[in-house]
Amino acid sequence: MAILTENKIKRLLRTTNLKETKVLVLEPGTIITPSAKEYLKDITIEYRKIPEATFPMPQLKVNESPNANNIQDAFIYINGNGKVMWKSHLTYQFGIKINITISHIVALQKKSHCIGNTELAEALDTILMVVKTITMETLASYRLDLVQEIEKLLENKKQYVYSIYPEGSFVPTYKDEECVIALFELHAYLQELEHFIAKEMKEGLKFEDYIKCISIATTLKDYCWVLMVQMIENSVKQG
Repeated sequence: MAILTENKIKRLLRTTNLKETKVLVLEPGTIITPSAKEYLKDITIEYRKIPEATFPMPQLKVNESPNANNIQDAFIYINGNGKVMWKSHLTYQFGIKINITISHIVALQKKSHCIGNTELAEALDTILMVVKTITMETLASYRLDLVQEIEKLLENKKQYVYSIYPEGSFVPTYKDEECVIALFELHAYLQELEHFIAKEMKEGLKFEDYIKCISIATTLKDYCWVLMVQMIENSVKQG
């Protein structure tokens, strides 16, 4: 059971687009402290609780055990159209893919920091901030400015990079630098994320958000490939 405090609200104001939406959606069972209620009132932000949905248990057939697969293992969420829905393992699968992608970004940032490549660490931080905004329930728009910045960078670099190293044409070896190999791996995870969104998330988002989500994943994947090629070229120059 979650507890919403004034400090948590202040953190959300810093890290989400709550200032713009003015609406805070709470999970079922969330407890709001008196100070948190007063603070929301002071800053004129409305809060809404997702209604607790109840479903009748399916009737088991005589020859089925109580552990039969027709007992649903699911939970509710609000889709892009504002409708309360039941979702099975899809949201869990997507959350796992996001967490795996984040873990690879952070691990690569650590490697970049250790070798003194602050430029790569900062570029990865931009990817990290964008990845954290993509969810099954909503598409947060407060990081779209970062996506636009990446797209501007790709305008000049993508055509050149893809003329030398078309996507899928390069496979690293053990002789390549560690960061090149790690960027290749991260690109593969972003590629998988792009495929998952395109295949699985159409029903969970508004159509325009669905298209935007795919576009964001594609942009991040392309940016990662460009960063990898830049690392390859730098290592050649230094060699």
